[in-house]
Amino acid sequence: MQESLAQGELAGDLYLGGTYGDPYLSGEVWPLWGSFRLWDALFSLDPGQSRLYFSPDRGILPRFALAARAEVRGYQVGLAVEGEFLRENGRVKVRLEPTFSSIPPLSQAEVYALLALGTPDASRLGEVFPQVALGAALENLVLGQLERELSRALGLDRFQVEVPAIQGGSLEETRFSVGKYLTPELFLGYQVDLRGEQTFAAEYRADGITFTLSSSFGQGVLSRLAFGLGYDLTDALSLTLTLETGDDTRFSVGAAYRW
Repeated sequence: MQESLAQGELAGDLYLGGTYGDPYLSGEVWPLWGSFRLWDALFSLDPGQSRLYFSPDRGILPRFALAARAEVRGYQVGLAVEGEFLRENGRVKVRLEPTFSSIPPLSQAEVYALLALGTPDASRLGEVFPQVALGAALENLVLGQLERELSRALGLDRFQVEVPAIQGGSLEETRFSVGKYLTPELFLGYQVDLRGEQTFAAEYRADGITFTLSSSFGQGVLSRLAFGLGYDLTDALSLTLTLETGDDTRFSVGAAYRW
């Protein structure tokens, strides 16, 4: 995995169980190696002390522990984090408990100032606190490699995790998508978010014609049904017709040109 905030490689033993309405993961994921950037400091992970823990009683929301070190302006800075994804009042949140250490010794506030401002002068820290940036780096580090490893382990053609919270969105909008080609022409997909909204999709493509069917459910109730028909006029130009029903019924015509 290579990202602007983080890079690394993950391994693990994970098991997917439960029902489509109440799925769960069990097992652990750990880094083989990795690093992430917090402001201008590049932290290297300690693989022996960094873990994601999944258990059936927590559904698909893990606990995690992380240990990392960085050299910042002559200081050896250590970081230990314990945290979890949890649901509160119907919303999914991340709880982080970061603890910094340093050689030569600095207080927590002085380490924050060193990372944020480049100086251990805590009087200049103000309200700066690294938890938000740290959370984004952790998510960025985990997602890319986790997608690839889970896709390979489960024999899927698609395993994708989308976290709008990284770009300032809501965490409960986090979406998990899986998909598999049953034949070279037929693809089936499933998506669920942390609010429990689910989408089932199927696509069949042969001889320049594409049929798509998808249905979405919220709280166990069908909220959307869509049917699409596409036709490739040329290798570069295709037309699509889509019929969608939900709160209202929509019919649309589209064209796509590829170059």
